[in-house]
Amino acid sequence: MKRVHLTVDEELLKEARRLSGAKNYSRVVNRRRFSQGQTAKASRRSGACRALAWCAVALAAAGAQPASAQVPESSREYVVERVVDGDTIIVRGIGRIRLIGVDTPETVHPRRPVEFFGREASAFTKRMLEGKRVRLEYDWERTDRYGRTLAYVRLLDGTLLNAEIIRQGYGHAYTRFPFRYLDEFRRYEREAREAGRGLWGGQPRDSQAASGLPLAVAQWDDNRNGRISCAEARAHGIAPVRRGHPAYPFMTDGDGDGVVCE
Repeated sequence: MKRVHLTVDEELLKEARRLSGAKNYSRVVNRRRFSQGQTAKASRRSGACRALAWCAVALAAAGAQPASAQVPESSREYVVERVVDGDTIIVRGIGRIRLIGVDTPETVHPRRPVEFFGREASAFTKRMLEGKRVRLEYDWERTDRYGRTLAYVRLLDGTLLNAEIIRQGYGHAYTRFPFRYLDEFRRYEREAREAGRGLWGGQPRDSQAASGLPLAVAQWDDNRNGRISCAEARAHGIAPVRRGHPAYPFMTDGDGDGVVCE
């Protein structure tokens, strides 16, 4: 038997006849046309929705920076506007920052006197940071209960100031809360304590060392002769020493260029 291909009208007619009568034929035709019209409308709506979705994606992509143009947070540079004390600074665009994992003697607490070695610690942080560009790194907690930002402060040469304060004896490891470099900072404190650096020297603030040097300088005078040699400056990580550094007046600037131990 040959297969017969019927036109749409013939199919409609066949169905109408099955339902008996020309009246039913018109009903079927109208129903089919309505159904086809609804399908076409739905298709147009679907196409319009897809077009709008693609437009939204395109606009979002146009407004967003490409990944290659985005600067990782740890690579951004900030300017230190002011040093509050040994472990607290003010950074432009951020505000007050408390250094993570280090605690220095108090100098600005409203209800406490200035603590031993506090002025020296503040002077060290000021010398290292004030007016300079730094990078910030964060740990598991971003702010403390006083609303200060908690951060590691890294100089552009890679020096981590939080660690350097402890290493040089200007503060101790603050271990009340866990942080990324906890074990490392503890080790720096132990080494500074054993070497008698900074506040671990145990001398009264307003006195001088036996060598006659101010306490802030005596920590670098390993042989206690009242002078700082280049070997001592390098051993303590302060070389080259420039005019204005506390150790400079107690060193010999042979060529008078303002820099010792270049």
